[in-house]
Amino acid sequence: MAGKTLSIRTKSETPETEAADASPEAIEPAETAPADAPAAKPEKLKARPVAKKAPAKAAAKPAGKGQNLQDIFLNHLRKQKTPVTMFLVKGVKLQGIVTWFDNFSILLRRDGQSQLVYKHAISTIMPTQPVDVELFEFAEEARGKRMLQDVFLSSVRDAGAQVTMFLINGVMLQGRIAAYDLFCMLLEREGYVQLAYKHAISTVQPITHVDLSGDWSEDE
Repeated sequence: MAGKTLSIRTKSETPETEAADASPEAIEPAETAPADAPAAKPEKLKARPVAKKAPAKAAAKPAGKGQNLQDIFLNHLRKQKTPVTMFLVKGVKLQGIVTWFDNFSILLRRDGQSQLVYKHAISTIMPTQPVDVELFEFAEEARGKRMLQDVFLSSVRDAGAQVTMFLINGVMLQGRIAAYDLFCMLLEREGYVQLAYKHAISTVQPITHVDLSGDWSEDE
C-alpha cells in the first residue's frame, strides 16, 4: 500500500516543476523583441501631420480698385476671345469678338472686319458659350448712403430670386441677378450670362417675394 501512495505523489510534483520552467522561457522573448521598435515609430508619425490647406481659401478675392463689372466682363471676353451676340437698343443684332473697349465704345471684329459700337446704343452683350459667374462676383465698395436701386438690387441678388426684366424696346429677359454696378447688371440663366446696360432697362421685377424691410431702417 505504501508503494502505491509514493507513485501518485511523484507524478503530481513533476508537472508543477515543468510548468514553472516553461513559463519564464515564453515570457522572456516577448519582452526583448519590441524593445527596438518604439524608438523609430514616433519620429515618423510626428513628421506626417502637417496641415497646409490654408492657401486654398485665399483664392477668392474681390476685384481690384477702380474696376467695375463691365470692365471685368469685357476684359474677360477680350482675353478669352469669346464670341458674343450684341443687341442694340433698337433691336439690331451684332456678332463678333471684342478686341478693344474703353469707357464709351467697344470694338467688335468679325470675319476680319472691325466696327466701333457706342455703349449708349447697346442693350445687352451675351457670350455664345457658358461662362463661370463666380468670375464676376466681387465685393462692393462702400459709397456712404445707398441709393434705392442699390438696396433693391442687392436684396434681390442676395436672395437669389429669379427676375423678369423688360427692356425699353419691349424685349423680356429672365434670370438671376448675379452682379451689378452703377451702369449695368449681369443676368445669369442655366449657365449662360448676359450683360444688360441700365440705360436700356425699363423694369425689373422679382418672380418671388423679396423682403426689403431690413434695408430701409437706417437710411433716415
